[in-house]
Amino acid sequence: MEHEKRLNNIRAGLSGDGRIPIALDSGLYTGSHSLAEWAAKTFNHNFDEYDQAIDAVYNNIHIGGSSYHHLLDGQHSILGAFQAVKDVKTDDSFVTEFLQAGEHLLRDGASVSGVNPFFSLSPNQFEELATIVQPLGISKPFLVDALTINAPELLGGIMALLSTIILGKKADPSLISKLSGAYVVSSMASANPMLFPIAAGGLVFSIAKSESKKEALIKAGKGSLVSGGSLLIGGLVGGPVWMGCIASIGAAIALNYAIENPEKTIYRMQGLIKPTTTILRKASLSLS
Repeated sequence: MEHEKRLNNIRAGLSGDGRIPIALDSGLYTGSHSLAEWAAKTFNHNFDEYDQAIDAVYNNIHIGGSSYHHLLDGQHSILGAFQAVKDVKTDDSFVTEFLQAGEHLLRDGASVSGVNPFFSLSPNQFEELATIVQPLGISKPFLVDALTINAPELLGGIMALLSTIILGKKADPSLISKLSGAYVVSSMASANPMLFPIAAGGLVFSIAKSESKKEALIKAGKGSLVSGGSLLIGGLVGGPVWMGCIASIGAAIALNYAIENPEKTIYRMQGLIKPTTTILRKASLSLS
């Protein structure tokens, strides 16, 4: 069977002591874990022999652990999953096998770790890639997150695409550049492989269609500052998830106002600082 061939190929790459020659971290980037965990509990369930065939490599040697095996076992891409179910039943049609493979991948897309339907990596390939990006500060969990997509990332990508399309119908295409600038930062911070190409495409479209390329780039920079500041504040706030969300939204609104209305912002800041300055001056005089 196909999965037995994959097992033999993977075993051929094992180290002398029988372990996979790759240091696999147990954790994943937890940026949207709440929604991801809910989706996994609700949708990510196995039912039949087709599911067992696709998960056979992991069930036999536990390659990559629960967090990484969708990327490393060779059976969670479209081609790999289809090959895994080919021998489950001899009388299955091509359509049945393809639908069974696709259904399994959809359910695994609802897992916390997500899937990459386009390609898989061998343990050695992943190790080499991790070594290349390590000097950039990219950890293995973050790298896996950037190479796979789960339910929250899919939802975020769809929302970004819809908002970009809606703004694309406006008279001023430079409006897209501000949104795309924000999305670029968000996609890099969250390692969302679906959001980044949407953001990059929107930015290129905006620059190409705008009368002023400079204005489009400036707006993209403003959007990235708003997004970056919002993510930073949200990450610094502890407590429940909803508190971080409120802090992020508040920071985004404040930063956007400050960037778009710098003179009014400075005037208001002076108004807020003036009473404090007066108090400190009186305290200084009394001490002297």
